[in-house]
Amino acid sequence: MKYLLLLTLLPLFSLHAQTEGTPSAEEILIQRPEKHLRHESMIYDLNTDLGIRDQRKFTGEDKNRLSVAGHISGDYEHFDEIFGFEANYMRKTSWFNELWWGIQIFQHRTYFDAITRNHTSGANPNSEAQFQRASGVKNTVLGVGPGVGYRFKLLLDFFETEDVFESIDVFANVIELDETHIGQKYRGYGLTTNYGIHKRSSTSFFYGGKFSYNLASVTRSALGDEKARERSLSLGWLSVAFELGFFY
Repeated sequence: MKYLLLLTLLPLFSLHAQTEGTPSAEEILIQRPEKHLRHESMIYDLNTDLGIRDQRKFTGEDKNRLSVAGHISGDYEHFDEIFGFEANYMRKTSWFNELWWGIQIFQHRTYFDAITRNHTSGANPNSEAQFQRASGVKNTVLGVGPGVGYRFKLLLDFFETEDVFESIDVFANVIELDETHIGQKYRGYGLTTNYGIHKRSSTSFFYGGKFSYNLASVTRSALGDEKARERSLSLGWLSVAFELGFFY
């Protein structure tokens, strides 16, 4: 009998869990707003004809995010050492409301010494140590890969805000470095970590800034009998970006 009772009540528990996960705007304003609005908000569009706020939306109902960003170097004294473009798409997971997953693609135009360093030693006549790049050598870095992110409002601990959100993203990338000094392409893998602060300007659109740190290891094709370590480069750079996009 008790098993039959459990089987009968299980769908009710499941339905209750789903309702708790994505409550309606009316339910939030009446029941437990302190729970649902801790990391989410009620966002309004402005009705310009009437001069009032309408089209209320609970940000916990966001499902997809599409954005683009423009990057410059994180070194404020040499911000022009990196110029880049990024696009990413993220989708909220169904099993944890603040967790997102998606993919990014970026391309940065930069200088060799802004993201890596020349090798200083190597006996092989074809090794990286034989190619000493000057500071003005330009390169292109292309990256694409999947990642996960987390959206939250830690700023609420300091001041109340309805339309400002923070996010952390981590992406695992396939990287290609087009090195112009010796005319070779280096390929490998890397990681991107982002911390962003964004403002919701309406129920759909947002804008803001973020810090982006990248690490990668890339290798070119062998010239002669080079070992992998003699033709590899370690990359690392910090950039800041202005980002805008929309939720749907």
